[in-house]
Formats: sequence, C-alpha cells, structure tokens
Amino acid sequence: MCVKHNVWSIMEHINHKRRLLLSGLLLAGFTGIGGCKMKRKSKSRISSGNAIKATVFRSVNGTPAENIHKVLELNGGIEKIVGQNDVVVIKPNLQWWNQGSPNIAASAALIESIFERPGFSGEVIIGENTHRGKEPWKNTGWSTHFVRNSDMPDMHNFNDLAARMKSKYGSRFSVCHWIDLGVGGKRVYGPRQGVAGYVYCDGTGGAPLLTMDNGLQGPSRRSVIMSYPIFVSDKGTIVDFKNGIWEKGSYTQQPMKFINLPAVNHHSGYCGITSAIKNYFGVTDISYGADPFKGKCGKLSGDHYNFHAFAFNEWAKGPVPGMMGAEIGMFLNTVRKADLNIATAEWVGLSSRTDPPIARTRAILASTDPVALDFHSAKYLIYPNSGCQKHDPDDEKGPLYRYLAKCAEKSGYVIDEALVKVVSYDIAKKRLHTDNEMDVFGEIDWGKDPKALLKYGVFRFANGFIGG
Repeated sequence: MCVKHNVWSIMEHINHKRRLLLSGLLLAGFTGIGGCKMKRKSKSRISSGNAIKATVFRSVNGTPAENIHKVLELNGGIEKIVGQNDVVVIKPNLQWWNQGSPNIAASAALIESIFERPGFSGEVIIGENTHRGKEPWKNTGWSTHFVRNSDMPDMHNFNDLAARMKSKYGSRFSVCHWIDLGVGGKRVYGPRQGVAGYVYCDGTGGAPLLTMDNGLQGPSRRSVIMSYPIFVSDKGTIVDFKNGIWEKGSYTQQPMKFINLPAVNHHSGYCGITSAIKNYFGVTDISYGADPFKGKCGKLSGDHYNFHAFAFNEWAKGPVPGMMGAEIGMFLNTVRKADLNIATAEWVGLSSRTDPPIARTRAILASTDPVALDFHSAKYLIYPNSGCQKHDPDDEKGPLYRYLAKCAEKSGYVIDEALVKVVSYDIAKKRLHTDNEMDVFGEIDWGKDPKALLKYGVFRFANGFIGG
C-alpha cells in the first residue's frame, strides 16, 4: 500500500507540475497575443454613400453613463424614442452576470434618462425571462455578485439596481419576470384574462397562428411557433407584448415602446457571438428543454418546438444553419421589433460570458437594426480582441454570418456593411471617428485559470470545436 501510495503521490506531483507549466505557457502565450493587433482578413466595407439603410451609433472611452448619454444624443435624444406618456419595456439579458449582462451603470443611466425626459409621465418596466426556474430573482444576473461590469458603488447585481430605481420612482418603475410554462408559468390567450402568462401562437383559443419550419422533410424537419408574454406592472397596467396596453376590455391608445438591452459576448462554437438578436430568446417561452431528442423534446405545442430546440441540437448546431436568425426575423415581423437596440460593451467576453479572458472595450452601441448592430459589434469589438474565427461576421461559412444573414433575409434588416452608416464618438478624444478607426482594441485580462485559457485556446487556434 505504501509503495502504491508513493507512486500515486509522485504521479500527482508530476501532473500538478504539468498543469502549472501548461498554465504558465498558456498565460504567457495569450498575453503575447494580446500585445499584437489582429490582422484584418477583410477590408472594411463601411459606406458613406446614399444607399444607407441602417445606422449604428457608437460611443467609446467614456464611463458607461457617459457612453449611454452620448449614443442617445447621437441618435437624436431620448425624446426621439420615448414619448411623454409611453410605457417603456426594457429587456436586458440577465441569464448570466459580469460581462454576460448589460453594464449596471449604463442600465441605470438609461432608466434615469427616460424618467428625466421632459414631461414624462409614463412607466418603465424591466421585463426578462432568464429560463432559470420559477424564481429567477434568486439567481443569474439578478442576484449573483458582479465581479466586474457594475461600475456603481454598492450595486452588485440587477436586484440592487431594481431596488434603487424602485426607491426613486415608486410604482412607475416595475420588474416583471416572465416565467416559462414548463416551470410554473401560465398559458394565456390574451389580455382579457387579466393575468401574467405566455401566449402560444399556435392558432388555438383565439391566439394567432405564427409558425415556420426549417424547410426539410422527414425526421430532420422542425417547426417553431412564436410566443410572447402578457404581464402586469406595479401600477396595474396590463401589457400585451405584441399588441400593447390593455385596459377595461380593449387596447388603449397609450404607446408601448420596447428597448432591447443586450450585452456583447462570445457565446459558443455553434453561435459565435450573441447580442441583440439572441436577446429575443429571453422574450419567448423556451419550456421543455433545449434538446430535441430527450424528454419533452423542447416542444411547446403539438409538434412545434421552442426557439432553442428548433434551431439547435441542444448545445450543438442544428440540421439547418442559421435558423436562430430566421425564427427571430419572423418574430420581429410578426410580434414586435425593438424601437431601439442598445448594446453595452464595457467588457466583452472572448470565450466566456462570466470569466476571463475578457477585453475592456469601454463601448456602447445603438441602432434600430439588430442585424447591423450585431455585425458591427462582432467585427469591430470582439473579433479584433479574440482573434477567434467563430467571431468573424465576414466568414460566410461560420455560424455567426449564417444566423445574421437568415435574420436579415426574414426581417428585412441589413447585413451588408456597405449599406450601414456608423456614427462613432470617442469621448476621450472629443471627436468623431473616421471609417478606418472602427476597431476597438481593449485592455485584455487573461485571468489565471488554466481551464479557461485552454478553452480560449481551442476557440482561437482549433476553430472552436467545443460547445459553450
């Protein structure tokens, strides 16, 4: 026993040394890479011609609050988006935390900008479905302590932010958690029931039939239905996400505005990066799993899948490339599209939504076009810092390009960079950028976790043959 124990101890010691050596080599290698700027494989196609179909507004090198105020100013001011009596629904992505969620200080500045709009008498609602159980406020970006990406004293997560906003604005500010049916949410058929829940657009109970399929036949054929929430604010306002404000048996003339507020991050080998487009997953119901081959197979109603199981095989690509973009494109045209998409990128994850390696890009971007926004964020924020091919939106064989292209095809939004105008302001330099100044090279924190560095290395050098 002693001999075996000694051999085992020696082997463990050798393995430990190997792990330390690997960690050191990875850290040294990636730090060296971080000192080099990425070489562009494709030239910028940004156009200042007359055929502009979309505009991306961008502010860099300010505080998160300064960047929010600047992009709103560049876009024409908060008055351009929000009217005096609007109900404004803001959808962050809070399934994760740290860089995986919108910057907290930027989110606070956005909410305050709305309330401080001259003459504003409406409401602001944060609505989100993290798909993390029936009590999401107890986990995810709602309650997890942010190590980074707060930038506000004594503000550690979105529960803290919500409490601050509630104390300032009372019943005019609300948080509405949209809960999947699979974990206890309620199915509703419209606002007449006066309760919160999800409408499944399968053509039953008076709900519309909004469905699409992936174009295949046989076992690989899949169809998906649109779904959307109905919710009630703290003031008792009934909000139908698709059709607007309901009161006393009918829809009112009070406008509802929707602001899509994602982060910008690496997602996976089967997505590349996700931001504005993927954030719509948190509007829909994704009950019954991501795996189309297990349990309830991700089916919401009949043979109709949820958004994730329709597009992917759990954490891998699905039978038809780009279907995530296609289904969201249909959602944008049949349910609701954002009045403004605002992407916060104080930090961007290079291979994780919560941990290093990360780049501090100190940027916030806004556009009414989520495809143009995601394309720009990937090409000029994440890809220059990560060097990962999966993050290159110009790679027409990659998953990122494919879902952006399908979303553009289905929704009418723009993937051709030559049709997109970029208005970018550098707060530190106090001037607008030129077209050849679009790349944002952030200060990179590689971290010290060998596993995380190895994961990045796989994405960077082996073209990302792993899932998450």
